[in-house]
Amino acid sequence: MKDKIEKAIRNNNGLYEAIFENHNIKHHQTGSIWYSLEKTLPLYSNLVTASKHWRPDEIFNSIALNYEQEKWDKWSIKDSFAVLDLSGYGFTRLFDAQWIYLKPADFIRSGEGKKLSYEIVKTEAALSRWRLAWDADEELGKEIFDARLLDDRRVWFVAGYNDKEIVSGCFVNKTDDVLGLSNFFTPDEGVNHWSEMIGFIFDSIERSDIVGYERKELVAELQSLGFEATGNLTVWLKKRDS
Repeated sequence: MKDKIEKAIRNNNGLYEAIFENHNIKHHQTGSIWYSLEKTLPLYSNLVTASKHWRPDEIFNSIALNYEQEKWDKWSIKDSFAVLDLSGYGFTRLFDAQWIYLKPADFIRSGEGKKLSYEIVKTEAALSRWRLAWDADEELGKEIFDARLLDDRRVWFVAGYNDKEIVSGCFVNKTDDVLGLSNFFTPDEGVNHWSEMIGFIFDSIERSDIVGYERKELVAELQSLGFEATGNLTVWLKKRDS
């Protein structure tokens, strides 16, 4: 189980690296944390723990100082093991989630639901439609998912089409021997679209173990597809009073 959590954390850090490097945001890593001293993009943390023994240190203090001096609106920490209480530092718990892991041999396809057609996004026009399907805030999508990512061999945008309209999708990144799934969106609840998309990823990208994290309620449903919950995580947020 420990190895699976470590792979998921490394993959999550790899996702951050792909996004941050695309925006020229510097990042660093120690044996216990992955971090950036710079203001990050929306939805991305400044610090991700890689050890359950980490506690706020000099790097934490340096990020906090930059937050104050540069007047960032907010910054966050991803506690990869859900062991921290950062309320005493002015943070609030943003959400709790669980790391997930799926081996291709354990994948159980769901036969229910309407079938969509899936493609890897390859053009800027398709990426623009993907971003709007992911979130109606067009500027948010543009800020995070720049078109230069289409040329990054570490990542893929997967789109599910109902006729010519993108209604489902996810972002995939590779580290070592695993694929990470994030930014998953579907037109309705349930795991049927997950099943279709994972099948497409195995057929079109590669049959590697899949990692990621989701809210606990969804993780319970994803277990019907062969996923296992491998550990808890918490994201803590500190924001400036308006």
